[in-house]
Amino acid sequence: MKILYICTFYHRAMIFHDLSKGLMNLGNIVTIFNAVPKGSKIEKKYLTIMTNNVIHKECFKKIDRYFYKLKQDKIFKEIGKSIKINEYDIIHSHNLFNGGYAAYKLKKEFNIPYIVTVRNTDINTFLKFPYFKKIANEIVKNAVGIHFLSEPYKNQFITNYVSEELKSQVHKRSIVICNGLEPYWLNNTISSKHRLTPSKIKLLCVGKIDKNKNIETTVKAAEILISKGHEVILTVVGQVKNRKTLEHIENKKFIQIIDYMPKEKLIEIYRENDIYVMPSIHETFGRVYAEAMTQGLPVIYSRGQGFDGIFEDGCVGYSVDSMNADEIAKAILMIINNYDEMSLRCINKSEIFNWDIISKAMNEFYVTTDTGEEV
Repeated sequence: MKILYICTFYHRAMIFHDLSKGLMNLGNIVTIFNAVPKGSKIEKKYLTIMTNNVIHKECFKKIDRYFYKLKQDKIFKEIGKSIKINEYDIIHSHNLFNGGYAAYKLKKEFNIPYIVTVRNTDINTFLKFPYFKKIANEIVKNAVGIHFLSEPYKNQFITNYVSEELKSQVHKRSIVICNGLEPYWLNNTISSKHRLTPSKIKLLCVGKIDKNKNIETTVKAAEILISKGHEVILTVVGQVKNRKTLEHIENKKFIQIIDYMPKEKLIEIYRENDIYVMPSIHETFGRVYAEAMTQGLPVIYSRGQGFDGIFEDGCVGYSVDSMNADEIAKAILMIINNYDEMSLRCINKSEIFNWDIISKAMNEFYVTTDTGEEV
């Protein structure tokens, strides 16, 4: 099968490269059209993935983000100039809005079927504006498949944003396939987790230091545990994106803050800690939870967000109300009470994030939708 990807941030994320590599290993031909604003920079660490099958085009201005259909029209026209679109069997836009409308226009012009992926920014940024609800329905009505990274986002999107007459149709055409992990993590899965010392609880959060990662509520949960006599150390690893968030946590004696680091060093931080806690306000998937699992760390994640629903509660951790510090504290204690078994399950269950498994599932979805079979 010949597949065209429409991306807008291929040059700053590994997920599209890893998925396309897995699909090509299955015998597919994958071309990535990476549509970016003029003046976009490619970080040195991503230069190696800008291979011959990537068409990187600066095809719109930054200000075009305020003129949605103009921006999508520019992407559509640039694809038409750069690619022999009739040679492709299917198009996959990796965002509902950023690329999805261009895929819809390509379908109208060339009759090539398309799939869209619905992400965090689609639901929590674009669909905050009523204007985009009609566009979303237009895109998914004409798509042969709709891909979600988590069950909660699928349910939220169909329930709140799909028109009543389309709900059944969209549900039938939808699939949930989560993201995978960089091979590094699965190749370096810890063989056995160290035993927990209940008197000292070592919590970890890896991610941007901003409001969305909700570190303040994690801090409150840690303080609840400390008030009950537990010794707690909270390690926060990541780039500072919000100074107020940093100011709120940097003077706490039980917190250590570490700047962003490469995975070869980060893996040691995972192994030095016991429980991964990140009650994000919004999260499409959250690969860091899966990274933590490969190193035997049970995880605490937000109810109704990306990671929720992949496993049953209590299997590899617990979902929580992201703003409820008491619930987070209770979840930490429940993990401690069943730590060894849960840690081992995390290691064993992390295999589902293998890109080979995920690529096969996505390939089957493409084949099924492309043949017109009901999915």
